[in-house]
Amino acid sequence: MSTASTSIKTAPTKIKFDYIKGNFFRTARADGALAGTNGFSDVILSFYSERTPIPKQVVHLLTPEHALGDEIVEERVSRDAVVREVEVCLSMSLSVAKAVQALLAKQIDAIESAQTELPNNSK
Repeated sequence: MSTASTSIKTAPTKIKFDYIKGNFFRTARADGALAGTNGFSDVILSFYSERTPIPKQVVHLLTPEHALGDEIVEERVSRDAVVREVEVCLSMSLSVAKAVQALLAKQIDAIESAQTELPNNSK
């Protein structure tokens, strides 16, 4: 006589997520952001980093041996403003934007709590 094994499947109680970096993954600094919306009611968030401008053009003297000499600083062409280089623009649904907002609030609270616990905190 054969006995039939009865297995009762239960619903999973947890799920795993693997994070895999995409081909264009990189780390970028955010000194600020610009925000807006699009026609799909998505939140559009563009992050930028600030820096002093690099020259658009420099001019150097040539030595009699045709080697590179000193720069003629008066002939340098440069921007007359601080550069805000937009690093990335993120488009997200309202629900994702709210989740990011909650995540940032949690991280900010954790940092502020840790800073208040430091001895001789100057803040």
